[in-house]
Amino acid sequence: MPRTRKYRGFTLIELLVVIAIIAVLVSLLLPAVQQAREAARRSQCKNNIKQIGLALMNYESSFNILPPASNVPWGRFGKDNAHMDYTGPFGPNWAVAILPFVEQNGLYQANYANLQTFPGAFIGTPTGKPPAGVNGLTWRTTLVDQKIPVYRCPSDAYNNDNYVNPAVPGGVSGWARGNYGVTAGYDDYDHVAGGAVFKSAKSNVAGAAGLMSSPVMSSNYGAKIAEITDGTSNVNMVDELRAGLSAIDPRGVWAMGFTGASVCSGGRGVYNPSPNNPLGGLPVDGGDELQDGALYCNPQTAQINLMGCTTSGTLMTSSQSRSLHVGGVNVCFCDGSVHFISNNIAELTWCRLQSKADGQVIGDY
Repeated sequence: MPRTRKYRGFTLIELLVVIAIIAVLVSLLLPAVQQAREAARRSQCKNNIKQIGLALMNYESSFNILPPASNVPWGRFGKDNAHMDYTGPFGPNWAVAILPFVEQNGLYQANYANLQTFPGAFIGTPTGKPPAGVNGLTWRTTLVDQKIPVYRCPSDAYNNDNYVNPAVPGGVSGWARGNYGVTAGYDDYDHVAGGAVFKSAKSNVAGAAGLMSSPVMSSNYGAKIAEITDGTSNVNMVDELRAGLSAIDPRGVWAMGFTGASVCSGGRGVYNPSPNNPLGGLPVDGGDELQDGALYCNPQTAQINLMGCTTSGTLMTSSQSRSLHVGGVNVCFCDGSVHFISNNIAELTWCRLQSKADGQVIGDY
């Protein structure tokens, strides 16, 4: 008589042990997978900023000058708020100007007629107020809400959410975000309008005797390569920026030519000395000084998210380079090389890197 074979299944305890082993293995592997993904995102970000740097250099080769960081042609040189007020009829910025050089010529040409509605230069002495009839809105309507892949760091998920502010009319869905800003020295944005050089006091930057905030690009100004006398391998041209944490935070708006949005100009004081610092969120100086800061600034975002700004900001005055990469930010120098700058860089060294013609020796970074 044939034997009947009995099959023994898993017991509940054995099944639980297997599940526990799998869970342990997953917990061990997950950080490695996350690190590999972030390494890939950081590499893509590095490639993005490299492409932007090359586009700026190609623009300079074509026009013998870099594009202006922003267009406010009625703004006077010196301390004029017109260069920093995002409620005014400002014009297209550097990121719009280089669209044909970042494989976005179709988008540029599709909006060419609208772009021509903004007067890029005025005859006469700038008054600080736009002449009657200046059209600063038409150029925005079908352009500024477009998401441009090369302007977006894949590590920053906040760049998926558009900036929307009724006081700053944009496209149908607001303003799309980006993560890169050209350098305008390390001081307040109006101080360097038109390419002006602003000499720092020792009280502003420790050890800064003779240090000058000398922008590569600023409001109504783009440098010629010959003007970068500190050497193209010693000067930042493009820094990383982070997208705002809320719909009304204007940081990381690629087509808006203001500090924090698409321009970097931070470092002149101990309250915002270096990339990704945890300062800010209070009425006193601290972090980025941005328009309407009280609506979105607080100590928690400053200290936990390294995204600080002062709550007393009334204009787009100054902002620091920031990223979501661990330990630092990607930076493209004026020679097209890309470097990863540590958050621990000395304030004085950072300021020297941001200035194109201070004649000082760059320290370790």
